[in-house]
Amino acid sequence: MIKETLNKPLDSTATNSSNVEAHYYFKLKHDIQNDSELPLAKEEIEGLMEMSPELIENFVDVLCRDPLNDFVSFKGFRVQDIITRQPYCGALQGYQVKTEIRNCLNLVSRLAYFRDFYVLVTSDKLEHVKALHPVLGKVEKVAFRDETSTYDLSPFAQLFTIKKTYPKVLVRFIPMHVLYEPSHYVARLARKVSQADRMFENSIAHFKENFKRPFSSASSRWFKTIEDFIDARDAPQLYLTHFIGVKGKFFPRMVKAIINSIKLTRRQLLLDPFCGSGTMNLEAVLNGIDTIGVDMQPLFTQITKIKILSLRWDAEWLKKQIEGLLRDIRYSMDSSTKNESLSKFLHLPKIAEVSLPNSLMRGVREDSLHCIKVIKGCIKSLEDDDLQDFCELALAYWIRSMLKKQSPEKIVQTYSDRLWSMFYSVYYFWRFQKEISNIELGEARICTGDIKNLRSVIAEELEYFGREDVDAIITSPPYGTAIDYIGEHVYALYVLDLIKDHLDLDKMHIGSPRVNSTLVQNITKRSDEFLSLPDSAQSILLKMVKGGRKSKATAFYRYFIDIYDSFKQMSDVLASNKFLVMVIGRQQIVKLDSEIAVIELGKIMEDIGKSVELKYINSIDVGLRKASMRGAIPTEHIIFFKKAH
Repeated sequence: MIKETLNKPLDSTATNSSNVEAHYYFKLKHDIQNDSELPLAKEEIEGLMEMSPELIENFVDVLCRDPLNDFVSFKGFRVQDIITRQPYCGALQGYQVKTEIRNCLNLVSRLAYFRDFYVLVTSDKLEHVKALHPVLGKVEKVAFRDETSTYDLSPFAQLFTIKKTYPKVLVRFIPMHVLYEPSHYVARLARKVSQADRMFENSIAHFKENFKRPFSSASSRWFKTIEDFIDARDAPQLYLTHFIGVKGKFFPRMVKAIINSIKLTRRQLLLDPFCGSGTMNLEAVLNGIDTIGVDMQPLFTQITKIKILSLRWDAEWLKKQIEGLLRDIRYSMDSSTKNESLSKFLHLPKIAEVSLPNSLMRGVREDSLHCIKVIKGCIKSLEDDDLQDFCELALAYWIRSMLKKQSPEKIVQTYSDRLWSMFYSVYYFWRFQKEISNIELGEARICTGDIKNLRSVIAEELEYFGREDVDAIITSPPYGTAIDYIGEHVYALYVLDLIKDHLDLDKMHIGSPRVNSTLVQNITKRSDEFLSLPDSAQSILLKMVKGGRKSKATAFYRYFIDIYDSFKQMSDVLASNKFLVMVIGRQQIVKLDSEIAVIELGKIMEDIGKSVELKYINSIDVGLRKASMRGAIPTEHIIFFKKAH
């Protein structure tokens, strides 16, 4: 395999082959959820190519026309079999652009919504083709015949030549995310390193070689392979170290496309002040963009930090550390009953303190709590602090179930399985870096703090990057009162010693469901604070109060006021003429006494942003197929603002 360094700056101007025309064909991924994602796919093409593309409804259309039609063959190697393999079954199959030859480094490393793309050059001069990508520099000689000649250059590039009417070169590129998304399945399925190795190699080869392979459906149980998971319509969301953390995350593909659409370049500084589990920060780092992440929830910031740090870890070292830790846990669990002399020699059992408030002790099994203390004690004996945090996150994932439902034997097995799955997410990228592409990562600084005092919270991080403000903000704030971001993870917060009193976090919680009921007077009496909100927020709050939902109205009132303050804080740290992109659930439903009220969160966010003098650019609605099936918020509303000079 040929390894290339990616994430170098894209020279968006023409190369020395600027007088040579090139045709770019972008093929959408087959696992796009629905047509609502297409505008975002188009936005990222416009951002990376700096021009608007033409639509391709069906790739047969362009295969039938010049200049691509010369590559259609009825004998020998058939390029059309690759191009038509696994199309997106929606309104479109892709986009095309006709322009001068350009460096494709950024396209290869950053495209999010495309399975592959093709560049056709009508020239027989290699210097014109080599201008497309450094990997093509390895081509010394090509042949032009009336049948297609093929050249495998790397795991992500193939070259085809032909000469019928005149010489033509077609280059196929596979974007990096396509090659590392299978890590989602490897982390779930692998039980030993040899299995992970086989799946890694098969998944990389699949995109180049298996364009005539039959697909085994999701209902198949026997002989299902990594290739079948890759070809399924479900888009992988937890690839690479996105797998680390807790349930409920931003959609990485969406984040990546947003980054591309606003034309962020390497070493620019991107802020997420509601970073949650760090999806945006990790995507920024993978694309060579520096980033700051902030959240008031310390478990989330620990997850974000470890996701990014572990990208640089040596997987062989990590494997040895995990094996030693699990061996230590087994000895510690056995020590009290099986071998007292061995226990004294090994200084076992290793037990750490776990302090849960009385309000959380109901239903907690005494033997399970002891097991958690032993696992935590063994983790604390590790020498590396970051490694400790990594191993603790595996403990946090199922912690409520471990404490209340699982026996000690089951807890140890559950913990071990989760820890190894996290390892395989690191292992995949480690091999990817060594053998496929040495991606130059951006830097990240992650901190825990209150967005209501944002500039002070990130002051040290700004100084680290030598900046006074940030180049962009992309964030997804809490979705109204739909999720309790503290209560959902309260056991993990205590077990990992991240808090002393979880109620203290409510002071920083945006729109906490635990608010003072007297705030309803601000709504009913139309206080100055209430009147500072846009009409769209005022009207729904009054409707909720009138409809008998005073408690809910109070919680949303606090939420809207906090969001208004957050917008002002974000605008303050954002550089002039730069983008602020907010992703929020478009609507939330509330039952009133005699009707159902719809809270138009997307519209209210737009109005609040405008009220703090941010220029509204546009918005995109993306339907979430899986979310709607769960009964959660079914549509993401992506709002693009720009700060005025």
